[in-house]
Amino acid sequence: MKAVYSVRGFPVPEQPSYIHKLEGILAEARKPKPIPFFRRRDIESLFGLRKRQTVNLMHRIGAVRVSRELAVEQRDLVRWLEQMVEDPSVAAEWRRHQRVIGRIIDLKAETAARAVKIVLPDPERSVELPDGVSLRPGLLTISFNSEQQLLERLFLLARVLASQTDVLSGLSRSTSSQREADERDLRSHL
Repeated sequence: MKAVYSVRGFPVPEQPSYIHKLEGILAEARKPKPIPFFRRRDIESLFGLRKRQTVNLMHRIGAVRVSRELAVEQRDLVRWLEQMVEDPSVAAEWRRHQRVIGRIIDLKAETAARAVKIVLPDPERSVELPDGVSLRPGLLTISFNSEQQLLERLFLLARVLASQTDVLSGLSRSTSSQREADERDLRSHL
């Protein structure tokens, strides 16, 4: 591959647009054909390229003249594609592409999560647990009907616990018999 770009003085290899479709292109190229040649239009549609890009690619692969048309023999195309698929730089580009796609998916999920609006009451100090929340030694139960309601109740619970640290310390001192009773109660709910 020829270097056409430069980043901080280092050449960056040109990554053709079809590099992520090589395996599909190879599978298509291996299919039996009545005439074992790929014409320019065949290569254009197979690789998704324009006329000039296609002609340049065909010359790199080993184009021949068939009648008055430029063509590539099927076996030459398959051999060239197999070499491309096995090239370590193609594998590295494929892994990079997968990481980028994964990061985009993560960012979209994060953006969607940020779009969830949590409507909270005024920040008055509350000494009571929010509706739908019960807290006993070793057991926290939160009832909710939607993701938004769960987030609201978790936030309000955090606010109560932050303002009253003695609530948590009192809960951590439960007796072993209380823990056993709580575990039996929890198992009966399952």
